[in-house]
Amino acid sequence: MTAWGAMRERIESGDAGEVAAFARRLDEAERRAVAKELPGYLRERVALSEWRTLDAEAVRPLLVAGAGTLGGPAAVATWLSRRDLRSWSQESFAGRVVEAALDRPAEWRAEVARRLAERLRIDADWRAGDLWDFTAAFARSTGLEPPATDGFVAGWVRHRPYDPRVLRDDPWADVLLPRVFEVDGLGALLSEEWPERIAALAEEGRFDRKPLLDGCVSRFLRGGEARDLRWFVALHDALAPTPDESFARLRDHVRLLPASPAAVAEMALREVRRADDDGRLGAAEFAEAADALLFRPEKKLVRAALTWLDRTARKRGRVDATLAALTAVFPSEALDLRERAVKGAVRHAAHVTDEQTGAAVREAAAVLPADLREAVAAAFGEVEEPEAGPPVPPGLPPFTPRTLPPPIGSPAELAEEFAARTRTESEWPGTERLVAGVVELAYRDADAVREALRRVLPDAASWEMSPHALDSYDPGVWATMCVRTLFDPKPKHGLVDARGILRHGRSWTRGDRDVPVLDRFLRWRLREASAAVRRAPVLLATPTEGSGHIDPGVLVSRLERLEAAGADPGRADLAQALLRLPRDAADLDGDAVSRAARLPSKAGRAVAAWLASGGLADPDVECATVSLPQRGRRYGSGRPEYVSGTVATVLAAGGLPPDIAPLLAVPEDGEWKSLPWPYYYGPMAWWPSMLPSHREVVAAHVLPYSGHWDDVLVGQGALLAELAEADGPAGTATAHVLAYGLATSPADERAAVVDAFAAFAGRGALPAAGLGTALGALVARDAVTLNRAARALDGVADTGAYADVLTVITAALPALLPAPGERPRSGLHDLIALGTRAAEATGARADVPGLAAVAARGGSSRLVREAARLHRTLT
Repeated sequence: MTAWGAMRERIESGDAGEVAAFARRLDEAERRAVAKELPGYLRERVALSEWRTLDAEAVRPLLVAGAGTLGGPAAVATWLSRRDLRSWSQESFAGRVVEAALDRPAEWRAEVARRLAERLRIDADWRAGDLWDFTAAFARSTGLEPPATDGFVAGWVRHRPYDPRVLRDDPWADVLLPRVFEVDGLGALLSEEWPERIAALAEEGRFDRKPLLDGCVSRFLRGGEARDLRWFVALHDALAPTPDESFARLRDHVRLLPASPAAVAEMALREVRRADDDGRLGAAEFAEAADALLFRPEKKLVRAALTWLDRTARKRGRVDATLAALTAVFPSEALDLRERAVKGAVRHAAHVTDEQTGAAVREAAAVLPADLREAVAAAFGEVEEPEAGPPVPPGLPPFTPRTLPPPIGSPAELAEEFAARTRTESEWPGTERLVAGVVELAYRDADAVREALRRVLPDAASWEMSPHALDSYDPGVWATMCVRTLFDPKPKHGLVDARGILRHGRSWTRGDRDVPVLDRFLRWRLREASAAVRRAPVLLATPTEGSGHIDPGVLVSRLERLEAAGADPGRADLAQALLRLPRDAADLDGDAVSRAARLPSKAGRAVAAWLASGGLADPDVECATVSLPQRGRRYGSGRPEYVSGTVATVLAAGGLPPDIAPLLAVPEDGEWKSLPWPYYYGPMAWWPSMLPSHREVVAAHVLPYSGHWDDVLVGQGALLAELAEADGPAGTATAHVLAYGLATSPADERAAVVDAFAAFAGRGALPAAGLGTALGALVARDAVTLNRAARALDGVADTGAYADVLTVITAALPALLPAPGERPRSGLHDLIALGTRAAEATGARADVPGLAAVAARGGSSRLVREAARLHRTLT
């Protein structure tokens, strides 16, 4: 029997240990013979597998065989890195892989480790863990230093046990631990238990403290995201620098104050104050630190700085320097901060030693409101009155509609786009374009498309090419299903008719009532697209505008192409195309109406009738508060739990096409008690492009899920941005969705939410009064928290939308102002202060019910002070 025949028998037996032992017994010629056959054998095994995916039992002997027979380190590293040889198992078998190559020289194995290490990435998921195991095993087998690439260091910190004894005895720690401070993005991966244990080992003398402290400070100075730097802050604190160690790095601590993330700046401030307490902080360092802190955007840091400056001004003999620093807060938009700065300045006015300091305070006070100007004038002398009239707010940037890239024009471009596709449910334009490209180009020349795609298919996850991908919530998989149809003339999936999907709650997953109707319709349509490959020259419903709309003339041209080819559009494709026509389609293109009227097909007549009638009229949408099923309905073991939620009912007119009418049935069965599961992980950001002329209807579909946004994969910003791109009235349902978006957006999502609000405001479509009313009602019944909404609205104001922000706040306040003796909600003070800033910027006047009564309560609480300021400004 040949060497390859014997190796093949051992591979197919699944015994990786026997494969390794046999590989070591082969001579060079036999190894080359086996290595030559391995790639073809792997392709054969993958082709014969059910889902073009090999399980771990089949993968392991193949990996071992390659490690033991392939000739060069580069070939072995490439083989072990192949995507179709990922084990998808967290059980390591790297020892067997290295065992097959133990008779190779140590330098050869070290080169394999180096080449594997270069392939490792910091952001690799758990399926790449076996690749790190292979790298580490090859490196250990040599007795040499490990390859300290960024990816290898990331794998090392992931694979270190939490037991400090393991780290103490790890021979690689001396090489790899210093690299931890140099690899960007690593802090977010590090265990929270490591700082204390590294500090304990440093206390024992296992690690030198100085490189650790220097590493932390150098990492801070290099900058980065807050989540990446928090671990290094924890390590710095765990090391507990001595006063001398801290003072040795004082200049670096001062340099960290202006722009570092808040956690780093707080640490640096502690060290600076520590030096000040010891009398080691010089005048230049004090001035630099004070100026840096008082310009920080975080109110917590500014308050801490104001407290420090106030307590040390006379104690350290630096009243003039302190007052010069405090004037930086006078123009602050945070009313409570500038009030504290003024009080501090007035408190120390009698101890000023330089007349120029008093003049600087009086000059800076010109920007203060009247009551604070009067306080400064009483302590420092007359303050000049500000120029008449409110400040001019920054201009709101105009709304710029999103543009779509041109259609894919060649098989080569299609292959490139397919290889680089982004499987993100919020990025619907890319999937629409890719699916349309597959259908059109495959109809022209299927062989050319297949040939172009063969080059990129090995890089696609095999699971995506299986019918199981139909269960995915990610519609990006559907582009892969269209490609799969090119290589499988008889797909194992068929079409599902509209009644099965829409009327009986059945999609291709039987009886899946937890899938919303818009998602079921989307899946039906994309399934149709897969069946249209090689059978239709074009899809009707591919958008031509960034909002999801279709140009009427382009739609009629597509119908003409279909009729010329003797093909009929899919029912879902036709229904979606109709819904994507602009609101004024007939006025936009009268020629398209007459051309459609001349088409003899049933689809042509449907388009002509839709255009002639003006399309779908705006239905009435009503909102109400009902009991919605809570998580216990699906996953709990007892009776369902219910929670109060806001929902919308769409009151659509009759006579709609049967494939469109179910999309306007909100709720589907007329009652909310059978609401589809509100914890939904589907492509919700796709929905506005499905009904781009009716954002209020889309909002009605979205609303039941808005209260559970933490359990929905799509971010608030992505969905709200799509609603801003859409057209149609923005009523109560849209206002409630926007209110949920404001009040549930986490910090990392807030910028996207602010951008979406700016887009609404920029095109004059923000329902500001309705939004404020909705926000007040939701907060009043504890459906959302106010503090997040206040922070998000502050960002919206910074875009220049002061008038809209003021309208939101004045509409929300009547429901939010507390009764006498009632504790104000968290965030209410900031919301009222923001209202004052917006009123000052616009010069608007308004009467807010209940505001005057709160302002007149007396006392020094912040609620009363902020209410009094807003009332004075508005009246």
